[in-house]
Amino acid sequence: MSLQEELQLSKLPSAGVQLMLQLMLTREAVVRVQERLFEAHGLTIQQYNVLRIIRGGPVKGHPIYEIERRMIYRFANVTRLVDRLEVQGLVKRIQDAKDRRVSRVVITPKGKRLMDRMDAPVQELSDRITGCCSEEQCLALADRLEKLRDHCLRQEVDQPGVPEATSI
Repeated sequence: MSLQEELQLSKLPSAGVQLMLQLMLTREAVVRVQERLFEAHGLTIQQYNVLRIIRGGPVKGHPIYEIERRMIYRFANVTRLVDRLEVQGLVKRIQDAKDRRVSRVVITPKGKRLMDRMDAPVQELSDRITGCCSEEQCLALADRLEKLRDHCLRQEVDQPGVPEATSI
């Protein structure tokens, strides 16, 4: 479905606005498909993200702040996500030997088994989602999106101050 049809636009906005809208709609479409897969395994997309980070991290685990820094969806409350994963027996906290104020989060054998079981379905989902593009096209689009993301991140730093709202 075209952007104009999906959003019921009487006329198309500028190319840049079209691109931003397409990115937002695409993200939502991908997330909806992913959520169905993760829910079938008893996880939210954010919980899967935490498990993915921990499984790929050091054996000694990651402190919460490091997990938070690596999150794709950064609006999540990582401490609460870890709490829920811990209740399910998928992760555990270990006190840091060097700094007693810090605990590190490690994946449990149960969590590792779950993630191992999910590897094939996640790969199959990825293949289905990107099936409309060749491998070369996927890599080219990923490269362009990385450039766009880097450019956006620079805008956060380089952007002149936004006028403050006046209080009444």
